[in-house]
Amino acid sequence: MSTGDTTKRIPKSLGTEAQLFGTYTLGDVAIGLLPGVVVLLVLQVVVDPATTVARYRVQSVTLPLVACAIGVGALFVYLTPPYTTSIDWLTTFAGFHGRGREHDYESAKTLTGLEEAHLDDDVLERRDGALVGMVQVTPPSMALATDEEWRATAAAFQSVLDTVVEFPIQLFSTTQEFPTADYVAHYERRLDDPDVKANPRLAALIEHYVAWYTKELAARRMTIRDHYVVVPITPEEVQFEHESLLQQLAAIPVVGVLLRAWFAPPLVDEYTTMVAALDERLRHVERGLHEIEGCTAARVPADEMLSVVASFWHGEPRADGMAARLRTRPLVGGRR
Repeated sequence: MSTGDTTKRIPKSLGTEAQLFGTYTLGDVAIGLLPGVVVLLVLQVVVDPATTVARYRVQSVTLPLVACAIGVGALFVYLTPPYTTSIDWLTTFAGFHGRGREHDYESAKTLTGLEEAHLDDDVLERRDGALVGMVQVTPPSMALATDEEWRATAAAFQSVLDTVVEFPIQLFSTTQEFPTADYVAHYERRLDDPDVKANPRLAALIEHYVAWYTKELAARRMTIRDHYVVVPITPEEVQFEHESLLQQLAAIPVVGVLLRAWFAPPLVDEYTTMVAALDERLRHVERGLHEIEGCTAARVPADEMLSVVASFWHGEPRADGMAARLRTRPLVGGRR
């Protein structure tokens, strides 16, 4: 299949830069030359011209040092992942090593943005008051699809975005290793059964299959991918009628505060309205995805959403039920 098909390519970024040569842009050239410029400025401005190292004047080795620094910058640009730019990667790299590694409970809450989980309504509440729901998507198998089938599926997904989705969404995918050990454990347990012990050929066949299957999956680097559509709704979207005069006036910084204080519904009614509106959005997304041939979608319960969020922040899958860890009773006094 042609890799030039635009329906199967994800752009590096929406605001693409002009390419100078090949896939390298002006930003890549700047990042490659930056170490050389820094070394040159240090040697010319900071270091005394009379300084010597091993009987060699520093000024005499300026060009070799600058060339080595430019080589390091060029290597950094070459190793930049294809999904980002060298400037963004440098910013991410510096930010990662510049931030702290440990956070207290309050600062951790601000990082996750999660305020509360409403298990009865299957929604999560963010710290900004927005409610969030998820739809898990099982895409059609496109491993043996033709170019026409790829284009048809891409066109169907575009149609869903154009006709069904009239609100902000987020597409989120997770990748985890295939649980080979759990899969072959059933066959390994069969080796202890009396009928297998009495049949050496069957036992040898099972052992050979387990060894082959484990090696084959390791060579293929088999993974499991889960895809989610994250749908939020904010309090501002339900306080006034959509695109009404009050909603437009509420966007004004000072006037909006007064209008929301006077005309916004009570918090209890607001929450109920938000849940109902979010349910409707999730149903729209489910119906739209079902229209894509071979694609299925189902709403994710709050317990599983918590596991997805925990897996993201842990950096590893969290399959255990997170709902059991939540406190649903007051610390003092119990329920009345």
